[in-house]
Amino acid sequence: MSWMTVLWSMLASTSLAFALLHLFIWAKGIQPWANLSFATAAIAIAVITGMELMAMRTTSIEQMALILRWAHLPLLVLWLAIICFVRCYFDAGRSWLAWLAVGLRAVALILSFSTGQNLFFDQITGLKQVAVLGSETISIAQGSLNPWYVVGPLSTVVLAAFVLDAAFTLWRGGTDTGRRRAIVFSSSIIFFLLTGTGHSALVNAGVINSPYIVGLSFMPILLAMSYELSFDLLHSAQLSDQLQDSEAELRLSKQRMRVAARSGELRMWEWDIVPDEIWSTDDDPRLYGISEPQKISFEHFLNILYEEDREQVRHSVERSFIKGNGHYESEFRITMPDGQVHWFNSRGRIEFSEDDQPLRMLGVTIDITRRKQAELAVQQQRNELTHLSRVTTLGELSGSLAHELNQPLAAILSNAQAAQRFLAHGNTDLAEIQDILKDIVNEDKRAVEVIQRLRLLLKKGEVQHLPVNLNKIVEEVLKIISSDLVNHNINVNIDLAKKLPAVIGDRVQLQQVLLNLIMNACEAMSHTNADRRRLFVHTEQNGIDKVQVSVGDQGPGIPSESLGNIFEPFFTTKLQGMGLGLPICRTIITAHGGQLWATNNTPRGAVFHFKLPTSPGESA
Repeated sequence: MSWMTVLWSMLASTSLAFALLHLFIWAKGIQPWANLSFATAAIAIAVITGMELMAMRTTSIEQMALILRWAHLPLLVLWLAIICFVRCYFDAGRSWLAWLAVGLRAVALILSFSTGQNLFFDQITGLKQVAVLGSETISIAQGSLNPWYVVGPLSTVVLAAFVLDAAFTLWRGGTDTGRRRAIVFSSSIIFFLLTGTGHSALVNAGVINSPYIVGLSFMPILLAMSYELSFDLLHSAQLSDQLQDSEAELRLSKQRMRVAARSGELRMWEWDIVPDEIWSTDDDPRLYGISEPQKISFEHFLNILYEEDREQVRHSVERSFIKGNGHYESEFRITMPDGQVHWFNSRGRIEFSEDDQPLRMLGVTIDITRRKQAELAVQQQRNELTHLSRVTTLGELSGSLAHELNQPLAAILSNAQAAQRFLAHGNTDLAEIQDILKDIVNEDKRAVEVIQRLRLLLKKGEVQHLPVNLNKIVEEVLKIISSDLVNHNINVNIDLAKKLPAVIGDRVQLQQVLLNLIMNACEAMSHTNADRRRLFVHTEQNGIDKVQVSVGDQGPGIPSESLGNIFEPFFTTKLQGMGLGLPICRTIITAHGGQLWATNNTPRGAVFHFKLPTSPGESA
């Protein structure tokens, strides 16, 4: 077997192998039209290669004419396959150029059967035996050319123009892949298309003595088409592997997130604001009054909350709608399916559109029931300790309070005895009796005020944060302790600011703080000379939204080494003290959103200050 036979057979076999491979890929549904077009082109090239081999080996003019006549049929199929491949795979090339190329190729086929012996020759006069590379003899047709022969090369030029137009479209796309295809694929098609057609024309014209190499010329085109499909197939496989890895990582991430959410009692949610649909990861849909997991509306969500919590949640959501804020946070209560009440803290972030309209809110909700229960327990213990501290303080003031009550009671007794004497002597003066009764009523009211102040401080109840007047609290505390101040020869300098803003707080607890600070000041001056015992109570506005109260004394002051420790529990400089008064005072002030601190006075003594946030719109 000659080397040319082997070579052309290998070309045909390779083309058929490509065709079978891509027919299999086409059957799998992977880029079906592109792979079918490629398989069709490969089959057409295999047929053309086989015809070329037959033409080289023939010794009959009639057989040569028949082969050259039918060669235009696989060429038409090849034209159709190349055009379909470019249109389906690259989505480029002008349609009218495609139709024109196919039309001219179809006309060439018709002319090959209707004019002359075939499109190439009007009449084949003989077969020329030509030696190729000095060792192989082939047959070449000789005769007069068909005048319609130009239709075949013209269809090739139009096909090249179609491919070139597709290349320009790919280049203008601006992507690296598109530009690579525009250069590699289109240039290979155009070059070898024109090479094969031009070579055939020169052979038919007798200019060169060579076998037809249309199949050989189109083999690089086939390789270019196969490269593009294989490149995309390999890329698709890589993407598929990456997608599988990403899906595996996503599933693992979701599992981890679900485990973390459950262990942390987190519920993730998303509110699509425009259609008003809320999605949640909550495992129990009965919490929302529904039978199975589904999206609910915002009003539906509000209806499952405690009625007292609905307005503050609605207000927090509306506040988050403001552009520049976008942050939502609130605490609320929900009755669980088992009937227990749970506390939740919910936080979210708004996503806005380009025109600043809220689109969706993403957030998490955490069950804070145990924290709330702990806070309530701590608050209850704090209230118990605070109440115990008040009772202890009032116990220390028992002598002063007894004196406060003895004065009005003694006045009431003396006035009542005087009235009895007037009535016993029979010389009743009604005006005098009326004055006596008036004094009794006034002293009784005075005793009632003392008892009410005492009851208020001894009362054990819930903390109530209301607007309070610090100036009035100062006056009420000084009335309670007035007798003690007199007994200890302490002069009081009061400096209360006018138009002092009100603060939000618990009246009794703030009285307790002030009472404790004043009693500490009095005790600090117990060893000071009587003429130098002076107590200072001062109120003022501190900044825009703070009110400050200061209680100073003329005692020895606080040792510098103890100044940082006096608010620690059980730290005391008193012989009989427990070290709980000042820590309780700081706890109360901190719970009110304020600060309590101490400084040494100049030239002697100490000053305790506390400041509280004001209540807008209220004045003292």
